[in-house]
Amino acid sequence: MGRRRENRWQPPEHPEVERPRAYSLSEDARGPDVCHAVTPVPVWAWVQFPTFHIRVKGFAKSWTRDAVLVEWAQFGQQADAWVWRSAVKHRTLRADRADRHPANARH
Repeated sequence: MGRRRENRWQPPEHPEVERPRAYSLSEDARGPDVCHAVTPVPVWAWVQFPTFHIRVKGFAKSWTRDAVLVEWAQFGQQADAWVWRSAVKHRTLRADRADRHPANARH
C-alpha cells in the first residue's frame, strides 16, 4: 500500500486584509437639517482615506448645506462617507445622455 504524503502543497493561509476606511465628516461638521434623497443622485466625489484621496463614481443619498453623504462600491462592497459639498459634482448616467441627444436616438 502507498503511504500518505505529508508534505503535499497547500495554498498559503493569508489573514484577512483589513481594507482602508474612508474618512467621514462628524455630525458637527456636516451640520443640521439633513435632506434625504427619494432617488439617489449620481455624482463624482473626492473621498479621503488615511493615506490617499480618490475620486469615486457614486450616489448622493443625503445632504446638508455643507456636506453630502456619498455611497459607492469599494472592493466589491458598499461604502459610504460624508464629504464636503465642494468635493461632489453631478454626473450623468448613460441612459440620461441618450435622452438629451435626440440625434443619437434611433428612429
